Amino acid sequence: MRNTKKLRNKKMAEFSKQYQEAFAFDWNDFDYEEIYNNLEKNQLYPLICEGLGTLAVARGEDDQMLLAIQSDEDPEMVIWKTLPEVIQLVKDEWDKKNS
Repeated sequence: MRNTKKLRNKKMAEFSKQYQEAFAFDWNDFDYEEIYNNLEKNQLYPLICEGLGTLAVARGEDDQMLLAIQSDEDPEMVIWKTLPEVIQLVKDEWDKKNS
């Protein structure tokens, strides 16, 4: 896999531009779309977004942007979801916590 990561200071938590836009967050540290655009088919780039709970971004076989999340059933397994699916999962979790 090609290295697409820019050097930057490590922080305790990092947040994607996609999280910032979906949840009106104050800032972002990186842009999954920018990283995705540098990937070839079937490549992934590991980068955690604390807000979305995502572990990596990938370009699927059909050129779709996919995000890895941890499986609820098996913490050692990852599940691939689209950005809208991940955002909806986060919103659903927030709704559960606030009801």
